[in-house]
Amino acid sequence: MFLYKFVRDLQKKIEQIPGPSAIFYIIFIKRLLSKPELKIAKDIVYKIKQGTLIDLGSGTGYLSIEIAKRMPKLQIYGIDLSRKMVQIATHNAKGIRNILFKNNNAAELPFKDESIDFIVSTGSFHHWKYPVKVFNESYRVLKHNGEAWIYDGCYNLPEKETVRLMQKYSFFQYLIFSQIQRLHGFDWEEYHTKITSLLQTTKFKDKFRMELSDGWMKISLKK
Repeated sequence: MFLYKFVRDLQKKIEQIPGPSAIFYIIFIKRLLSKPELKIAKDIVYKIKQGTLIDLGSGTGYLSIEIAKRMPKLQIYGIDLSRKMVQIATHNAKGIRNILFKNNNAAELPFKDESIDFIVSTGSFHHWKYPVKVFNESYRVLKHNGEAWIYDGCYNLPEKETVRLMQKYSFFQYLIFSQIQRLHGFDWEEYHTKITSLLQTTKFKDKFRMELSDGWMKISLKK
């Protein structure tokens, strides 16, 4: 338990993924998360067909690229604090015209007020040093009726959900995935206490809901 807490606290302090860790992330973690992220990409494509979308903590660019390939009328900006991740994502997106990766802090977005149609983030919420600022920045740049879908790890899941995930991904895959979620996310109970209280202090206030989505906790917010 001490090790898990130490790693999670360290992620808050560092906030970005260092260069050497980015390589490990590509080889191991991202490979495991690619299937759940592909489902998220398909859900987003069903939801929005055109406009401007921001991917907060875009990492290697997998999610942004999958959305961009399916929706050429959608302009996508991937935002990441790690310069190495931005370099990798830019290389991976070579030849895709409707996507651009930027090295910026999610707490200080380089976009005008009410200029963005949709925001998504997968697996970066637990890294945010100033989460209230990030949520308020998201609110600022979103257009009226714009939405943000924030996904992050969730562990200590209800038994029914654990069994379902084991059946879907196999016991071995779920075992690895659950350990990743423990290091890169929040406890089920924590979402319904601490995270809920935090969200109520943001400009979204009561305009949010939480639901499990294939091992992730999905926080949906609407302006």
